[in-house]
Amino acid sequence: MASSEKRGEYRPRVSAVIPNWHRKDDLREAIEAIKAQTYPVDEIIVVDNNSQDGTREMVKEEFPEVMFIQSPHNIVIQALNIGAKTASGDLILHQDNDGVLAPDALERLVAVMGSDPSIAVVHSRNLYYDSGEVFDPLRWFTAEEHGSDGVFDVPSFHGNGALIRRDVLEMIDYIEPEILLYQFERNISTKAIDRGFRIVYHPASTIRHKISREVRNPGHRLYITMTGGWWYLARFYPAGKALEKAATYLVFFVLYSMKHRTFRDFFRGIFDTLLGLPQVLRGRRVVSRETVRILESKPYETSLIWYGSLDTARKWLAARLKKG
Repeated sequence: MASSEKRGEYRPRVSAVIPNWHRKDDLREAIEAIKAQTYPVDEIIVVDNNSQDGTREMVKEEFPEVMFIQSPHNIVIQALNIGAKTASGDLILHQDNDGVLAPDALERLVAVMGSDPSIAVVHSRNLYYDSGEVFDPLRWFTAEEHGSDGVFDVPSFHGNGALIRRDVLEMIDYIEPEILLYQFERNISTKAIDRGFRIVYHPASTIRHKISREVRNPGHRLYITMTGGWWYLARFYPAGKALEKAATYLVFFVLYSMKHRTFRDFFRGIFDTLLGLPQVLRGRRVVSRETVRILESKPYETSLIWYGSLDTARKWLAARLKKG
């Protein structure tokens, strides 16, 4: 707890952490938006995954106050672990290098954190950078809820524009080493919820989000979703429930591969999931029934099937009928 909070005024120190890889111009815009926040950011930490596009030189020249940590290779989301362990703030503001925070976003997030010490993470409403439309692939909220000033409990969060208590990250031992990109939010959320903390969504805080090159590559997206998703279930869920959900994932992955013709990545994902499974199982920590109930309070897998697999199947069938 910050010393200012003990005096009755919640004014925590905030450290911003941005993992980066080959996004020099986007990173510049992200840093400028952080520096323009109405709530002060005490330090900005960029953890660079060995970019070769002049990122290091740009940061050194234009933002000499920014702490720049360069990894010798691309460690993807593990960069968040490095940044969070280096940070000195009470709260960690995490965002992607292609995210642009609204000027009052952090102030709103801090106010939510100050309202309840059991909140471990609060995340912003993500908007598409160009159109301003809400990015909500899981369809957890109505348009009215997205447009409100509310605070909504969720079983997971969006990592772009998320404020996280650093002491909670320390308590839950950060992100597991097998996680590459997707699923890291679910891992953090699951461990925090199992310790009695809340994960919340505050749509009044907004961040505009560009679409990264990695997301445009469907094979890459499939591979890291497969491995991260199945390892997540193996690490935290009771055996029966884990197998049931793993089968649900498989339906989605097969149909996704049919749509995008990513069969090589599909089979590589299966192989590498099995290869890494022994290490994951050595760190297995089954969460409580109450935690599972909270995790199941929003339809993560149902959303994948309904808005992913069935939509994929309809488009695939329509294309075949059109050709036939």
